[in-house]
Amino acid sequence: MEFIGRGAICHLNQQLRGNVLLFTQTSVYALFERILKSQMENVSVTLYTKISSNPQREEIQTAQDVLKNKKFDRIIAFGGGSVIDFAKAYRFYEERKTPLIAIPTTAGTGSQATQFAVVYVNGIKTSLDNSKILPDIVIADSSFVENAPVYVKACCAMDAYCQAIESFWAKNSTEESKKYALQAVELCHEYLIDAVTTNDSVANEKMTLAAHLAGKAINISRTTAAHALSYKITSKYGIPHGHAVALSISGLFAANCESIPDINVLLQAMNLSKSAVRNYFHSLMQKIGMEDDLVKLGINDINEIVDSVNLQRLENNPKNLSRDDLINILIQN
Repeated sequence: MEFIGRGAICHLNQQLRGNVLLFTQTSVYALFERILKSQMENVSVTLYTKISSNPQREEIQTAQDVLKNKKFDRIIAFGGGSVIDFAKAYRFYEERKTPLIAIPTTAGTGSQATQFAVVYVNGIKTSLDNSKILPDIVIADSSFVENAPVYVKACCAMDAYCQAIESFWAKNSTEESKKYALQAVELCHEYLIDAVTTNDSVANEKMTLAAHLAGKAINISRTTAAHALSYKITSKYGIPHGHAVALSISGLFAANCESIPDINVLLQAMNLSKSAVRNYFHSLMQKIGMEDDLVKLGINDINEIVDSVNLQRLENNPKNLSRDDLINILIQN
């Protein structure tokens, strides 16, 4: 069940009953406490906020230990992708599969629409992937997105855009995933800059929908090389995920062009020619205040980034990429 759009939170109280477990982070909850409480007046709520920006398996185990003697009728995940991933993993590990309601407060990861969750085990990123992880109810209210800092919005927006693009060209794409991906690409092309730079309410609503559609798309197709390259950039240099993914998307787009069966459909959705791809992404990132120069970002070991790549995601890329290809994609971004 999905409720998408500004004011969608009004549907929450109809989905609640009995005892509710609310996963969130203290700073996020503080911003929206009044709104949430107004929707949860008739239920008993247990608030759990010990969630880091990169959920650790140990953290989830701690939550299981703390909450093991309590029975809940609903679980709510209220926050960005990390909170939603935490809640999805918690629900996956529990014996009783309590219905999960995902309420994103960012427009980027699309975690509310996917059956996988990122969990770090002994500092190593792992990904749970199971249909039982997919939230039962999604409430994506764009009014929550409007409060995010500009850089956070930019990172989230580029994550959604890159996910949609990668999903469209992925080898594992289907007609259904391409439909979702193309809708997300069109929305990002038209509304991303305004959502980030002017905080326009209509643009925010459209980007909230775009992120959700991109999530639905990658839930079917999975991602490709841009995401594979991003993880070491984030873990070593501290560059947020959406920014890290965006650093290789223009070079990857150019490298993949001749290997994408429906490339003209994708280019038309972005109002681009093949030769304009690099300039388009450079200009886009400039307009939303996102640096794309690796040297200025302090990224000085491209070999290490390339050597860390997840080979499974490379197999999903439309073009077979060599190590030298990946190096050139980053150098020429």
